[in-house]
Amino acid sequence: MSTSFESALGLLLLCGLLGGCVTSGDGRLSEAGGIDRVVAGEPAVMRQTYMTMDLRCRPVKRPTATLTQPPRHGTVRMLPRRGAATYGPGPYRHCDGKVGPSLAFEYTSAPDYRGHDAFAVRVRYADGELRHGHFEVEIR
Repeated sequence: MSTSFESALGLLLLCGLLGGCVTSGDGRLSEAGGIDRVVAGEPAVMRQTYMTMDLRCRPVKRPTATLTQPPRHGTVRMLPRRGAATYGPGPYRHCDGKVGPSLAFEYTSAPDYRGHDAFAVRVRYADGELRHGHFEVEIR
């Protein structure tokens, strides 16, 4: 197995066990190590979002986050969004596709910058659970 596949599989299993989920705005789990491609100087919402549901697939309070590593060539803004859950195997699988409140990240590069950037966040769920997210951005 490749490292990114193992990471994605581990994330899916953890997501299913704890009820906290990493989703994307289109309902698909973002690939581990995936790169968001954006246009220079234009705000872009990253594919990966964070949300939680209970066993009845009812939304639980939206997570909060802290920027732990700011981008070198842009800015990040945290936004409330609606996202579709992607839990995969486990006790929350029946919630896959259910829409609820999620936490999203909007990245805007410097207008004249082209190339690679990255940032990291620490996400806190209502039950106190902490997760760490890392975003890779390709600016065109």
